[in-house]
Amino acid sequence: MYYQAFHVNAVALVTTLDAGLVSKVEAPVHVNAIIINCDTTEGNVIECWIGTKRVCTIYDYCLDTQEEAVGFTGFSVTKIGRLPIDLDIPAGSIFKVGSACGAVGHHLYGAYEYIETGA
Repeated sequence: MYYQAFHVNAVALVTTLDAGLVSKVEAPVHVNAIIINCDTTEGNVIECWIGTKRVCTIYDYCLDTQEEAVGFTGFSVTKIGRLPIDLDIPAGSIFKVGSACGAVGHHLYGAYEYIETGA
């Protein structure tokens, strides 16, 4: 199993994606999961893409965050830190993580958890 770190500096009112995990012809990949954390919860939508196809959406409210728990009593205390993906990425394609932000941007930190499936 391999891990590749990512960081997304998500900008307000824009969908921002990271550089992504490249599935090569000589080493296609299968993404098991993403390990993810956001610096704040702003009601933004986290998205996963394979090329031009969106394959996952989840609100940042559902994710583990670096915010203090004080004042956030309406949110879950058990949040997602590892989001299962379980997808083969076609050779030559790129799997990306990003955020479709509303009025407030935020930062995403994490890693792709993947295996190389062979050519």
